[in-house]
Amino acid sequence: MKKLFMLSILVLSLGLIVKSPIQSSQSSSGIPYNTYTLGEYNRLVQTQTAYIPVGAFSNLSLNNPQDIYQKDDILYIADTGNKRVLKVALNGSVLDTYSSTEWITPTGIFIEEQKMYIADKDARTIFVFDLTTKQIISRITKPTSPIFGQNNAFLPIKVVVGSNDAIYVVGEGSTSGIIQLNYAGEFVGYLGINSVSISFRKFLYNLFVKQSDLASSLPPSPTNVALGQKGSILTTNINFGQSFKRLNISGVNTLLGDTRYPTEPLSDIWMDQDNYIYLVSSTGEIYEYDANGRLLFQFNTKDRSMKQGLGLTNTPAGITTDSNGNLYILDRIYNNIQIYQRTVFVDLVHEAVTLYNDGRYLESKPLWEEILRQNTGFALAHSALGEALAKEGNFDDALDSFYEAKDLSGYSNAYWEIRNVAIQNNLVTWIIILISIIVVFKVGKKTVVYLPFYESAKSRVHKISEVELVSQIRLSKQIFKKPADLVYYVKRDNRGSYLSGLLVFVAFLVVYLLDTYLSGFLFRNHSVGNVLQQVGIVSIVFFLFVTVNYLVSTFSDGEGRFKDVFVMSAYALVPFILFIPIMTVVSHFLTYNEAFIYTFYHQIVLYYTVFLFVYTLKEVHNYTLFETIKSILLILFGMLIMVLMGLLIYAFIGQVWDFIVSIIKEVIYRA
Repeated sequence: MKKLFMLSILVLSLGLIVKSPIQSSQSSSGIPYNTYTLGEYNRLVQTQTAYIPVGAFSNLSLNNPQDIYQKDDILYIADTGNKRVLKVALNGSVLDTYSSTEWITPTGIFIEEQKMYIADKDARTIFVFDLTTKQIISRITKPTSPIFGQNNAFLPIKVVVGSNDAIYVVGEGSTSGIIQLNYAGEFVGYLGINSVSISFRKFLYNLFVKQSDLASSLPPSPTNVALGQKGSILTTNINFGQSFKRLNISGVNTLLGDTRYPTEPLSDIWMDQDNYIYLVSSTGEIYEYDANGRLLFQFNTKDRSMKQGLGLTNTPAGITTDSNGNLYILDRIYNNIQIYQRTVFVDLVHEAVTLYNDGRYLESKPLWEEILRQNTGFALAHSALGEALAKEGNFDDALDSFYEAKDLSGYSNAYWEIRNVAIQNNLVTWIIILISIIVVFKVGKKTVVYLPFYESAKSRVHKISEVELVSQIRLSKQIFKKPADLVYYVKRDNRGSYLSGLLVFVAFLVVYLLDTYLSGFLFRNHSVGNVLQQVGIVSIVFFLFVTVNYLVSTFSDGEGRFKDVFVMSAYALVPFILFIPIMTVVSHFLTYNEAFIYTFYHQIVLYYTVFLFVYTLKEVHNYTLFETIKSILLILFGMLIMVLMGLLIYAFIGQVWDFIVSIIKEVIYRA
């Protein structure tokens, strides 16, 4: 018994300490991080190393640097802790040092010709500094315009200057967006305010909490800013779904709708001369996007062992590139700059993406084919290759490429072309086949009665239909014509049973799963879990509704028995069972141009099913309209309470399990 106990502990401990191969994996080439790109369904897949660490500037005597900027292959570093700005060559040598007694915490810098703009939060000033004379030319302080707001503090932390000399300032706590000033420092307006989403928790605060500071919902303020192409402005945000934006002059985010936004808190953003966007987070994640917001590469440089290895960072504060595409990451804790060299694979991807974004699909085709030869999981390459094949008129191969990328829009366009050609070539044949089927059906319906086995077959079908269970299931069709009569038959005549209700519900499950997993590729939900998970969720919701429905009726003078509630709730699903399979089949022949047909059809079936649930609830319990509404609200509230109780029990069990595991680990450690 003791040996068995020790063996159990050993097996459990092995299960606890064995790490996932994905988590422990590391590039075999010695690179201290793995690089990822987007695969199908916007999921990350590993790809070739994009940037190789080649060195670091660690001898600059930096102290909590907060910003880095590259101009003409010269690096400018806001050495915040030392109240200075360093001018550094790409070889790491310090070319010049700029400082002023007026600077307190210079956190943001921007270079324009021979002028340097410095955002100083504690000085509450933007200093315009002459790089030649090393003198302050002018100072921009809090705007006096009433539109800016008398109670709004001016705490500039980042600054950039546009081609029209417009000044864009990120202010700490500036919830109205980017502060826009003209060349003279006069307030023009705010740009790119972040929207506010009201969560359920915030809704409760607004409903019950009287203190305005708790109940108010302020939009998150931008955290950094950079210049983009064609007058666009790039911003980063924290605690907001769109963690970075490319704003036009109207303040609208012009990135693609399916952009995969970083979830880590972003520290800096940069766009190079080739219009590629680079981002770095305070947790060490580095991202590269194209100008439209397609993620190209992502890798994590976090130094988890704290050994300050080459290419690893602690808390990045800035990011920039040089004319050769090399990356420079400023670390405010390690007080150094990590340097990463662009690989040949990145050059290949950049060349292909540039041609693709310029609409030169055919020219980019051989490049995408080479990318796919090196990495078949590169979804953007599949999509771009599909576009090139579509331009050539090769829609069949284009469809395959779009499918590999799970590019739904491209797949829809290619399938529309294929379907259009098929209709033009085969329409007459299809019409003849359809007419033939109708004629055969009509003739067969009239002649089948003369066949020798017709009467015996009819008799057998009649006997089967007289079986009680079959009769009960056939009775469920009354839900369409006379649902009130169906309720009467179930309640008064007992023409419904647990088994019939269960079989109908099982049929609903089958139809639901077929619709979920076997609908047309364009209309399938690609993010659903496995089959058992879906069965569990649907079953729990249904039986929870039935149970709470009955419990509520017991203290609301409801007349229905539990069996009545269960059977009628199952029978209310009959429209879904009969109508949804039709659209499941039709969806394989639709494109997004006909998406409204699919959506409208499903909405009609869904609304009708919900109506039957409400109507049968009313009839089963003999409620008035007011009692029905009250009962529905109580049922929904009761279901919510039971779900919360289930989550609490689950969390409690999880804590108990963690406690047991910790005890076993302690026993193993002390043994």
